[in-house]
Amino acid sequence: MLALFDRCPGKAPARRLLILLPPAEATPEDFFAQGFVDAVRQHGIDTDILLAGVDYQHVMAKTVSAELARQIQSYAQGTPYSEIWLAGISLGAFNALGFAATCDQALAGLHLMAPYPGTRDILREIHDAGGALKWVDSPQCTDVDERQWWRWLARQAKTGRWDMPISLSLATRDRFITGQNLLAALLPEQQVHCVDGAHDWAAWMTMWEHWLAHGPLTTPMSHPALAP
Repeated sequence: MLALFDRCPGKAPARRLLILLPPAEATPEDFFAQGFVDAVRQHGIDTDILLAGVDYQHVMAKTVSAELARQIQSYAQGTPYSEIWLAGISLGAFNALGFAATCDQALAGLHLMAPYPGTRDILREIHDAGGALKWVDSPQCTDVDERQWWRWLARQAKTGRWDMPISLSLATRDRFITGQNLLAALLPEQQVHCVDGAHDWAAWMTMWEHWLAHGPLTTPMSHPALAP
């Protein structure tokens, strides 16, 4: 799957990079087709956009973080971004969490839309322990599979010291809502937003529009002066 890059219009180079990771059975082109890139431009947000080419094959091969790091390096091409934001939908949010938990890349923050919360056996572990804050101290809490990012999140929630701002958007009728609620319980209430909808593009677009209008990217970034 090929990644796509959309450069911010304007003479000055953008100092922010926004990376979008697609849901399962979707491609980077779908972010254009569904209006996600246009929405960023209509909100006047000053950012380059990388539509990452990461899919289920990378998940199975356990190469998501390595491939995403390679794509960032390739498309950034030495651009000195002051901020790199990561956003993902469903499996893309799952992959964003995995990358954030393991990468050396400094991220400004994460936006998780309708995240795939993991397999049933791991979610059962967390539920039966009484939630992630109790599970994180159990023998089942290891660095295997998605347990790695669940552990990363739970430890931050337990201490109240966060590596980066993380926002979560959920839909009321999402088929993964039970597991997503376990995740939502770890985050400060003001960082969780819920919309009416299911696990589909319509709900995801509503989440996206809300984050673009009210989230951290509304804060403008100053540019260095251009040479005459």
